[in-house]
Amino acid sequence: MSHYVAVFVPHAEVGWRAHFPDLPGCRAEAQDIEIAIARASDAASELVGKLRLNGGAPSPRTLEEIRSDEAWTAECSIDWTKALISVVHVPLPK
Repeated sequence: MSHYVAVFVPHAEVGWRAHFPDLPGCRAEAQDIEIAIARASDAASELVGKLRLNGGAPSPRTLEEIRSDEAWTAECSIDWTKALISVVHVPLPK
């Protein structure tokens, strides 16, 4: 099992949107934060499985490394004062 940092931001239309700084293009959304976390785990697991079949998934970074990534923060319009952070467990495919 791997662990990736997910950044959850409030979103007016969907409630919460999860972004994975180490898994570009991987997102999940839900009205409820607990459901958003579960969906984020499913989305990350699916993407990591595909990436492993095609040569490998990126290594997860620490929260400190992610917070210092100004390009990613700007690209995703992350407001760190409103974001919630979760370490999402990503079950690896067998």
